[in-house]
Amino acid sequence: MAYLSFFTDSSNQADLEKLGVKFTPGGAHISRTMMLAELDTLLACVPEGAPAEAYIEAVISRNELSKTTDSTRQKTLRHLRELYGLDEKIPLFRLLRKMHALDNASLPLLAIQIAAARDTLLRATCTSIFDVSEGEIVETIGLEKAIVDAFPGQYSDANKIARNAASSWTQSGHLVGRNKKIRARVKPSPAAATLTLFLATCCGCHWAAVSTSPWSILMDLSADTARTTAQEAHRLGYRNLRCIGDVV
Repeated sequence: MAYLSFFTDSSNQADLEKLGVKFTPGGAHISRTMMLAELDTLLACVPEGAPAEAYIEAVISRNELSKTTDSTRQKTLRHLRELYGLDEKIPLFRLLRKMHALDNASLPLLAIQIAAARDTLLRATCTSIFDVSEGEIVETIGLEKAIVDAFPGQYSDANKIARNAASSWTQSGHLVGRNKKIRARVKPSPAAATLTLFLATCCGCHWAAVSTSPWSILMDLSADTARTTAQEAHRLGYRNLRCIGDVV
């Protein structure tokens, strides 16, 4: 199933939009990556539960991200809001903050899931990542083709968008290497998997389909590892899970 079509064909787009998922073309990857370092710094200096205005103050007034000009601060804030929302009234960002507070090392995999949910350009490149086996080379031209196929004639510099997307997949751990990008297998923590299973469920996947949903594929979760990780998340109190035989 094409990752982009999974959302486009969804019958509950309105409900997903309320969660914070975006369907409109465009996004931060036109000019930026997933901005993991900036997000990490911002989450460290703005406490969980803070209002949306606190993120604006941190970026613009206090310049916590150390940008040299006001224009750069404004652009940085805009792109971070496009990618993550930066408002706990948005359920996806609220869940990101909650899971990050429980396990801050899980941020790369939390962030890539939220960014994929909110940036249709990044989302278009997902199949170019998880259709490649571990250890194989991922060519930028493949990401570029995915963008052009998803949005024909809309972007004059799809190659730049593809390079930005490749950088994001490297930041998340799906790719390794500087010049030659190699597909790596990620191992989501219980915190990251909690977000994965939440997103899959919201997109209409019941347990039997959760492990084959694009969200689980994105996190390299098989049926067995999805269940094992979900059980560990339950043990840690991240989510409720009840299993009786094959019934979940």
